[in-house]
Amino acid sequence: MKTLFNHLIITLAALFITTSSAMAAEPLHLKQVLESIRDHHPDLQLNRIDRRIAMTESLNVEGMLDPTVSANIIASEEKVPVSSDFQASETRLGQFSGNIAKPLSNGGTLSANFTYNRIGNAYNSPFAAQLSRFNPSFKNQINASYRHPIFKGAGRPDYQQSMLAAEAGVDAARQQSLVTMHILSLQAISAFYQLAADDININIAQQAVKRSKKLLNYQRSREQFGLIEKADRLQAEALLAARKTGLQKAKAQRYNDQSSLNRLMLRPSAFEITIHPITARDIHAPSIADATEKALQFRPELQWLNAQMHVADAQLIMALDNDQVQLDVIAEVGTRALADSFGKGVTRGFEANDKRYYAALSFELSDVLGRKRVNAAIRKAELNRQRLKAQRIQVVEQINDDISSASSAISAGLPTLAYAKKQVVAEQRKFNAEMKRYRQGRSDTATLVQFEGELLNASLNAELQALSLQLAEKQLYWAQGSLLQDLGLNTAQLHNGDDTQ
Repeated sequence: MKTLFNHLIITLAALFITTSSAMAAEPLHLKQVLESIRDHHPDLQLNRIDRRIAMTESLNVEGMLDPTVSANIIASEEKVPVSSDFQASETRLGQFSGNIAKPLSNGGTLSANFTYNRIGNAYNSPFAAQLSRFNPSFKNQINASYRHPIFKGAGRPDYQQSMLAAEAGVDAARQQSLVTMHILSLQAISAFYQLAADDININIAQQAVKRSKKLLNYQRSREQFGLIEKADRLQAEALLAARKTGLQKAKAQRYNDQSSLNRLMLRPSAFEITIHPITARDIHAPSIADATEKALQFRPELQWLNAQMHVADAQLIMALDNDQVQLDVIAEVGTRALADSFGKGVTRGFEANDKRYYAALSFELSDVLGRKRVNAAIRKAELNRQRLKAQRIQVVEQINDDISSASSAISAGLPTLAYAKKQVVAEQRKFNAEMKRYRQGRSDTATLVQFEGELLNASLNAELQALSLQLAEKQLYWAQGSLLQDLGLNTAQLHNGDDTQ
């Protein structure tokens, strides 16, 4: 049994290693990096929860119009001293009352209440008790009323604006997801292109090692025939050792950068990554005006600020409404009933009778003296709007900086790349010519080593310059807020589960 278990463990380990190698062997695109971040990064997971929390606010606001129901039951007995036998010395009361009120979206409130009680009196004199028409008596009254605000609360701005603020809050939470993804995408392209630069460094270093090995072999053969001194061969060995050290440093740097990219994608740090070759494409100097116009349309920070401004506007309107005088008009109608039995007391309360009714029209005025709290709320709402406007100016300036930086990198990088390519050609010709002179005995080893180093630096500079232009282009797309769309990344995935409460 133990042997079978060991075989199973070995088989699973081999399967895991094979699967991991297959996954690592597949070249990784920048789009795949961003998709992995979009689907798994914890910051975005938190944003999804924040959106669901924001969506509950709409339900909370809708609850402002929920009807309220109340009921009350009272049973009491009271004995009091009396100065006359015709006064009740004992009163027994049983009462049931209920009320229902429904706030309306126009600011009014429709309500109805019902009160039913049974009153029984006791007298010291039996004769006095006979004079009481109903003992016990059953009373019933039903009222319906409508309260409508004239100034404060007219149109129910607390409900209307709270609903708008809740919707804007949901929109702001959605935009916050895009802001987070936007920030993470900049980290992703930096890490991705840094890894691509590491590959270039390793490739150039490997070429330098090959040239150094070839030179060392050539020097050894010449030393055997006594054509050069030992110092020339040692110089070639030192050059090879230096190039191997450079190669090892490049590999170590790549390992560190690979770890950073893996952690950004929430993968094991040692997971092997193969960068998909970045195809060279024609890059032209961009129009800053066009890039700025796109940024004002697509940058998620601006969309988030717009949503926050809607929230601030709603809060200001509600604060200004609270600054008004409270003047309500109340209309009431109702019925009244008095009977000597329970059944009659109930039914007569629902009978319309011009001899038993209640009607009233009243006005209710109230106001707050001092208004410190109201004025503070208004001032706070106004300052919030001012802060958002200042924050928008700050974001726009930062966007201009991002666009200018990427645009300058492209504009300055294009001629630099052209000259770097010409330098590589020139350095290669120079090195080839020097190698020919060296074989003819017309040059020394130190000069040859120097020329090889210059060729190495020129080749490395040209490839890195080409890569930096590709990175600058991606940074420009990022600065104008169109990177994810240009890569074909589905940002709707960020909002998955929004309907789940």
